[in-house]
Amino acid sequence: MDLPARPSENLSPVQLKAFHRMRELLKDLDEVDRRYDELPQSENGKIISTDIARFLDRRYAKEPSLGKTRDMQPSWDLAWRYAQNRLEREIQLGGKGKLFRMMADGWAAGKTHAIRHLRTRPDLVWDGTLSDPVWASQFIDFALQHYWKVEIVYIYRNLELALYGALERTEESGRSIPLRALPQSHVEAQESVLNLSLSYADIQGVSFLYIHNLGKKGAIADPLKIHLKELELHGALHYFKNYAEYYKTASSHLIAQNHET
Repeated sequence: MDLPARPSENLSPVQLKAFHRMRELLKDLDEVDRRYDELPQSENGKIISTDIARFLDRRYAKEPSLGKTRDMQPSWDLAWRYAQNRLEREIQLGGKGKLFRMMADGWAAGKTHAIRHLRTRPDLVWDGTLSDPVWASQFIDFALQHYWKVEIVYIYRNLELALYGALERTEESGRSIPLRALPQSHVEAQESVLNLSLSYADIQGVSFLYIHNLGKKGAIADPLKIHLKELELHGALHYFKNYAEYYKTASSHLIAQNHET
């Protein structure tokens, strides 16, 4: 794994110590794999995610004080590098007769709730936004070359619910995301999935599942399976790019209100 000698951003002495401690850990793949597999969220290494890999940073993993958020800066790049490396190695093990699921959604789409009723159980999961169709295509092709069946599961969520969901997650676990960038992450994820759906429409071994995640905490609703046409241009659930700008402004108001309370 190619590891940077120093972080790309200026860090405080405490943050820098956390960066170097995690960097040193990543030099020992056997040990870091063992620790990753022990993280409950990874389900013994079956689910691979940058978000989960951040918990390899002991400082990030420590429960924050009430009202404080976890500091992801020291592990930002290192967690991404490990997740990529781990995914590549898992795919290379071969997937004859096995299913590789790639999640696609904007931040705070509520994927855990959205997919809990799915009957098909994958053997390997990439849990990310899939917002870069070039990157996604490379790993889809790579998985097919190693005899995996690939399933792309896209989660649609109304941006208002995603914004409130992000705020709730921050309050409950200290895991924050930049709210102003959240709307754009949904627009990019949907655009990417539309491109991938077109590119792999007739490719054997690749399937797509589209889900509309409804409800929120305290007002739970069962998610709905939807059709691709609903996400396409002029479809009922299509995100237009100007939506991102509108909700970016709306998120600024939410941040201000949250600080006031």
